[in-house]
Amino acid sequence: MDTKFLFFIGLFSIAQMAVGQSRTGEASPWAWACRTGRGCVKVEKDSPVEEGDNMNNPTLAGCKLTCNDESVLWPKPRDAIYLSKTLVSFLPVDIRINRINAPSSEVKSLTNEAIAIFRGVLRKSIPEAFRRRNQTAKDGQRPQIHIEVSITSGDVRLGMETQESYNLHVKTIFATAATPASPRSITSVSITATTFFGARHAIETLSQIMAWDKTLESMIMLTDANISDSPAFVHRGLIIDTSRNFVSVPVIKKIIDAMSYDKLNVFHWHLTDSQSFPFVSTREPRLALYGAYSSDQVYHPEDIKELVHYATVRGVKIVPEFDAPGHVGSGWEWGERAGMGQLALCLNIEPWHDYCAEPPCGILNPINDNIYSVLSNIYQDMNDLFQSDIFHMGGDGVKFKCWNETTEIIDWLRARGRNDYSKEDFLYLWSHFQNRSLEEVDKAYGNKQPIVLWTSPLTDDGNAEKFLDKERYIIQIWAKGTDQSIAQLYRQGFKLIMTNYDAWYFDCGYGQWVGKGPNNWCSPYSGWQKVYENSPRKLITNFNETFNSHQILGGEAAIWTEQVDGAAIEGKLWPRSSALAERLWTDPDTNWRTAEHRMNHHRERLVQRGIQADGLQPEWCHQNEGYCFL
Repeated sequence: MDTKFLFFIGLFSIAQMAVGQSRTGEASPWAWACRTGRGCVKVEKDSPVEEGDNMNNPTLAGCKLTCNDESVLWPKPRDAIYLSKTLVSFLPVDIRINRINAPSSEVKSLTNEAIAIFRGVLRKSIPEAFRRRNQTAKDGQRPQIHIEVSITSGDVRLGMETQESYNLHVKTIFATAATPASPRSITSVSITATTFFGARHAIETLSQIMAWDKTLESMIMLTDANISDSPAFVHRGLIIDTSRNFVSVPVIKKIIDAMSYDKLNVFHWHLTDSQSFPFVSTREPRLALYGAYSSDQVYHPEDIKELVHYATVRGVKIVPEFDAPGHVGSGWEWGERAGMGQLALCLNIEPWHDYCAEPPCGILNPINDNIYSVLSNIYQDMNDLFQSDIFHMGGDGVKFKCWNETTEIIDWLRARGRNDYSKEDFLYLWSHFQNRSLEEVDKAYGNKQPIVLWTSPLTDDGNAEKFLDKERYIIQIWAKGTDQSIAQLYRQGFKLIMTNYDAWYFDCGYGQWVGKGPNNWCSPYSGWQKVYENSPRKLITNFNETFNSHQILGGEAAIWTEQVDGAAIEGKLWPRSSALAERLWTDPDTNWRTAEHRMNHHRERLVQRGIQADGLQPEWCHQNEGYCFL
């Protein structure tokens, strides 16, 4: 009889005997069948098998890995995919790294770090009681996992042009005859990628075709796999606001961990806003001194450098946003005391809702030359620390009432023949600020790199084409997905990043924070299903436009933190961010229903890895796929 067949008979028999054994030593009566049209379903071991049921892998972990064509991979690979329906068991100590072929020591070092993270992820999946046992690699007969990684490019910074594709090849060969000195099987894992970032994604995929099987008290993995994979969109991100409420560095690291499990690649860091200025600028330290909530609630340069490396090795780049000229307040009070005049106008003015979007009010003074020297210093600090290939200049939240009631602004406009003080005049002033600020960005960065701006009056009604260079500016959409400004900007040739608030604002759907009411301004709450079906491609084709992937870079989900801080942010982000991730990596034509089994399982996997992901359904639905539909 074939040795491979004998091995799986043995695996099956062990599972049949030991599934869910209780503390009393009694075996559980339950097993799992892979049922046609359903998925994994809990059945009594002694019950008649329904036609089409597959009981080859009767444990829950084994059934989940083998029942569906995409196994439990998230996001689903979008190119060639073959996954076996057979399993091999092993322990983490059985994993050996045979070779890392890399063009530089830096790439090799990053790859070794990524493999160490992979080993750590596997350890998290193993129950602590089992981890405490003395597991060694002395048993020569145990299966072995041999990994080889080949990378051709020396890129160590993730940019919009970086190749993130990869190939993952898994092949298991079973011994024809077992001996004390030889393993029962060797599973060869070959990873090839152009860049480290593609290889890192392959390592994440590898971790997802492995699982802990509590019945067997071992890891299990698919015996064979062939996957060629690459993302649909180059920009796949989250916007994390750490200014309304402070989010600590350890929590930010957990967010980046979870992003890496989803192959999200952009951590868009909204560092400052009206409420606080937690960014410690080496060149302008007074901003954080005046603007931080406390001396403990700040981000020092060494914190940011650590986070940038932490993100890089997990396939994520950090893009800083310094929002201006609106969304400023705390931290800008010291200008006159320092002999620099008013750097910001209308600070803390009331009633705040007439002058700004949120309390406390503030808007930069665009005609004070000193503001541009301060901005230059901020930009230089950010370039030193983040080394991102794009820079976000914010650019929304401006109400003209403050400028209209400031004498020096009116005098400045009048001197330039603008006496109407109309919207057009204030857009002219705003564009003056934007152009001067851009000059300082270019000086700080030493090149003309892409700039991102939010949609605003400066981009609406044809103004983008009038005031902004489409070769320099990327526009980030926060309007509704049906807003005509999207079609207009697309037709004008601007590159776009989608963050339409009606699907991808994760702070929506909660109560008011500035008054009484059952809903905040952007309600309702968007469940993972709505997040999943919000396709940037379809947003464009719904306007009867031809989709151009070079113009639609991708998208981001946003979490604005008026009503959340580090204590609760993970549950508001996950697992909805996972739905975003598959939309932006795979961009499937199928709807959320076809992804539900994998989504439920991926949520369980996130929790197993230490992410406080919100619950989606009762656990019964995870154990009985296909029954929790309406």
